[in-house]
Amino acid sequence: MMYVVDLKKENTKGMGPAALHSIGEFEFDIRTGTLSRGQDSSRLEPQVSAFLGLLIEHAGVTVSRDTITRAIWPDRVVSDDALRAMVKKLREALGDDARNPRYLRTLPLKGYVLIAEVAPARAANRARRWPLLIIGAAATAATAMVPLWLLPHNTAEPTHTGVERLTRVPGSEVSADYNPATKRLVFSHRSSKDDHLQLFVKDGASGRVQRLTWDSADYANAHWSPTGDRLVYTRSQGKELQHYLAGYHPERGIIDARPFPPTDGQRRYLQSWSRDGSSVYLKDAPRPGAPRGIWRLALDTGSLQQITAPNVDGAGDYVARESLDGRRLALLRGIEEGKRELLILDLATGTLLHTRLLPQPVERLAWHPDGVSIALSGFNGSLLEYHLAEDRFVKRELPDRFINDVFFQCGDNCFFMRRHNGNFLDLEEQPDPFADSPLMSADRFDLDGAEDFPQYAAGGRRLFYFSLGREQLVLQRRDTQQRGVTLASLPVDSQVTALQASPDGKLLAGIVDQRLFILDAGGGELRFLTSGIELPASPAWSPDGSSLLYAKRERGNQVIYRYLPAQDRHERLLDGYSALRFLPDGRAIAIDEHNRAWVMDQHLRPYSTDALGSVASASTNRWQVKGNWLYFSEHRGNDAFIVRISLNDRTREERLLAHNRFRLHFHLHPREDRLIGVKSMLAESDLVRVGLGPVEG
Repeated sequence: MMYVVDLKKENTKGMGPAALHSIGEFEFDIRTGTLSRGQDSSRLEPQVSAFLGLLIEHAGVTVSRDTITRAIWPDRVVSDDALRAMVKKLREALGDDARNPRYLRTLPLKGYVLIAEVAPARAANRARRWPLLIIGAAATAATAMVPLWLLPHNTAEPTHTGVERLTRVPGSEVSADYNPATKRLVFSHRSSKDDHLQLFVKDGASGRVQRLTWDSADYANAHWSPTGDRLVYTRSQGKELQHYLAGYHPERGIIDARPFPPTDGQRRYLQSWSRDGSSVYLKDAPRPGAPRGIWRLALDTGSLQQITAPNVDGAGDYVARESLDGRRLALLRGIEEGKRELLILDLATGTLLHTRLLPQPVERLAWHPDGVSIALSGFNGSLLEYHLAEDRFVKRELPDRFINDVFFQCGDNCFFMRRHNGNFLDLEEQPDPFADSPLMSADRFDLDGAEDFPQYAAGGRRLFYFSLGREQLVLQRRDTQQRGVTLASLPVDSQVTALQASPDGKLLAGIVDQRLFILDAGGGELRFLTSGIELPASPAWSPDGSSLLYAKRERGNQVIYRYLPAQDRHERLLDGYSALRFLPDGRAIAIDEHNRAWVMDQHLRPYSTDALGSVASASTNRWQVKGNWLYFSEHRGNDAFIVRISLNDRTREERLLAHNRFRLHFHLHPREDRLIGVKSMLAESDLVRVGLGPVEG
């Protein structure tokens, strides 16, 4: 079966609306979301852009609130506040007045109507082609045709600054790679959160888009060979994960797919090709206490060569990319909690040419075509360039903080990246998966930001969480049957790694930007207890809320400290452990540096010479003790599981929490009949080309 988007046909009547419209004094480009008046232009947020497109489609006609919510937030329940906020943003962009409207009129209890004159606009060199989606099946004679909005065919360096879409397939595009020799994109895509990731290819010259995979597995990490005629990719299904090498044919898609040669049986993840096309780079899968290294696999012989074996306290090497001339290898390395570095190796000699601490978290990198710089991007909308000759980082300002995942540099100040809508996490309350009955009343949370780190307190009557919006990160409290109350506001690029509420709900503790804080639950300023160089981790309140436990690294070892708020005093408590929690009966659970859990007596001595078991992470929002059970969350492929181990006899039980969930923070309700977790949303996204102004100075 083949899924083809044909952009060769010119736009004709009946094939879809014009992409460029005049609206009163403005021109609006539906493809890019750009609103222009004279020489001034601005790009609307994705939801506001979609709202304006809907109004244009029904110009002069009332569009009901139900129609708007179904179109902008499909399959979601949204508040009136979210709708009003979107309308306000559109009015501000148009310079409109709700009391004396020239563009958008509100009809109380009915909806909204676009009252300005609307007409298709014509401009030199602005004509674009519309796609025709043709889905064919060998077993049927029927052919379905559906319009899809995609970008212009050209993928060369933009002639102006701004953001242009490379794809506009409904859903979410991730894990992209681009081959400049063939001008083809390959990416993974899903239409809804619970769909499997499937591989797609877009031809940049013709605009044609093909779907390549169709089965009930997830396909990701696809990379073009340097010549663009072969692909490597990963197929995962449940616990099974396999890498493949395949050819690519413009008409037939993937051909001659075969698994990678067997190696030593250790799980590793795909990184990139060597520039001579003979090998691929792999990174180790995470293992407790073992930093990840980089390996090179020869595709013809199956020989495996270890490239790096970092001796660090952090995660190790997590990105490896060769320069386009194949002479240098760039690596990203986690050296300890909160510290990462960029390393550049000379491949011919093995010489370390550059090693620099990264000024902020980054997850992706892409070489400049000439090898003069490296682009580095973070998940929260940050972009850096490292200039090799000058040995300096340059921070680049992106037009949207929800642009991330740089995967190609298309020239000076030109980057291929991914842009999403920002609503990628929501809180979800559900029955305890181990409970006997799945029937219960659970609260539903439909919040505008990306929510994380949920914490019940005060017998479950209070809920605390962080919410990430477009302009700021806020810590909020929600009491039973009340709206959320903001307790503290932080810069939008703040990095949160933990949040814990005292049992009575009167105090909060957490870690922001590598500093431990406490906060009165009534709100106010964060009170920081550590400096930015102490690297605290795993805060946890005592059962009576009188003390706060936390870990920090000293001389290469983890040490547990106890903070007493009433006395404002820190005291050293236990060496060699990454996390500690006291239980109401006087016992404690400690997690060592290999993620093994131990039951301790009141003197913090292990009850047994054997560990209780291993947890997936010592992160304080990933494990909890309730009753006589230790609960923790873990990933298996794209699935999230919750596991529990009996403190009495080490019985182990597990349940599936959700498919396609990438954030594993959870908290059990004090009544033990439910838990709250962090649901992964689809986060509508597209691949985009970002053009920035030249670097100054």
